[in-house]
Amino acid sequence: MNKTNSQQEQTDQSPVTSSLRLALIAVALTTLADAIATVAALQAIDEAIIDDVKAKQEQKELDEKLEKMQQQIDQLTKEIAKMNMSR
Repeated sequence: MNKTNSQQEQTDQSPVTSSLRLALIAVALTTLADAIATVAALQAIDEAIIDDVKAKQEQKELDEKLEKMQQQIDQLTKEIAKMNMSR
């Protein structure tokens, strides 16, 4: 009878044990997924920072070109004005 009671107790506890194991696996997978999501978010932040730095550098280069072009326009305007005065 002891064996029967022992087997009955194990049978009764098996579904609980299985469900707890499944719950533990689910928690572990969820934690892993959260870790992966965190890494992905950090990578996205790094990429955004790099893109921002590149955009600022490109804008700086364009501003420098624009400034140089404006200086050339000013110089040409002065030369045209001098030519018109000398006529």
